[in-house]
Amino acid sequence: MGGTPQERPGRRLKTASEALHALRMLGATPEGVSAEQLAIELGKSASTARYLLNTLCHEGFANKDDLSGRYRLRDVPPWGQSWGQPGSHGCVTVPDELADAVTRLYSRTRKRSYLAHLEGEKTVVLDARGHQGLARIPGLQERISPSEAHALAVTKMLVSANPELAEVIRTESTLASFTGMTITDPKKFASEIDRIRTRGYAIDREEFAEDFCCIAAPVFDPAGEVAASLAISVGTRQFTDAGAVLVNEVIEVAAEATQQWRERQDSRDEELLLS
Repeated sequence: MGGTPQERPGRRLKTASEALHALRMLGATPEGVSAEQLAIELGKSASTARYLLNTLCHEGFANKDDLSGRYRLRDVPPWGQSWGQPGSHGCVTVPDELADAVTRLYSRTRKRSYLAHLEGEKTVVLDARGHQGLARIPGLQERISPSEAHALAVTKMLVSANPELAEVIRTESTLASFTGMTITDPKKFASEIDRIRTRGYAIDREEFAEDFCCIAAPVFDPAGEVAASLAISVGTRQFTDAGAVLVNEVIEVAAEATQQWRERQDSRDEELLLS
C-alpha cells in the first residue's frame, strides 16, 4: 500500500539504528548537540541519550565540549581518515555478497536499488534490483562517465570519497546541465561534496532526470575505505513524502553491508591464523 516503507519488527538492531541516528544528527549540527536535543529526537530520556553520546565519544566518533556540554562529530573518524574518504583510490574489489545488500534494500524500500563502484574515473553499476513497472531513471547507463557524476547521488557519494576525481570535476569551467535542478557551478558542486562528506550520504533532487530523486550511502571495506555506493531512485512526490525514512533505510542497509563484510573478513583472518 503506497510507497512509504513500513516498520518491520525484527529486521534491524534498534540500538544500532539509534546510534546511526545520533551520528547523522551530529554530522548535520556543526555547533554541537546536547543530550536533551538528542533525547527529543530519539524519543528517549536525557540520561539514555547522554549514555549513547558518551559511548560515541568512547569509541572515537565524537567529542564532548566540557564548557558547553555539547557533543560534536570528530573531524576524523576512528579508522583514521576523513569521513567518507578512502586512503587509496584504485578500483576496490567488491565481494559478490554485496548483491545481498541490494536485494535487502529493494525489499525494505520497494524502490529500484543500485550498487556501484569506481573503475578509474567511471562509475560502474554492478547490480540493480526492481520489479516490473517500476520506473527506470531515463538515460542511466551501466557505466557512468565523469561528465555525469555531478548529477547523481550514486556517483556523488563515490566522488566525495575520491579527492582526485572531485578535483577533476571541480576544475571544470562549467558542468553539464541535465535538468533545471542540476548543479552546474563547480564551486557549488565542491560545497555539495563537503556536505556529503559531513553528513555521510548523498542526495540528488531531479538533478539528472525530471521527477527522479536518488539517495546513496557508502559501503566501506574492512580497511575502512569507501568501496561502493548503495542507492535507490524514487519519484519526486514519494521523496517529498517519505524522504527522511528512505534516507534512513539506505544508510542502515549500507551500514549493515559494511559490518557484514568486516565480519566475513575477520572470520577468514581467524581461519588463516588457525590453519
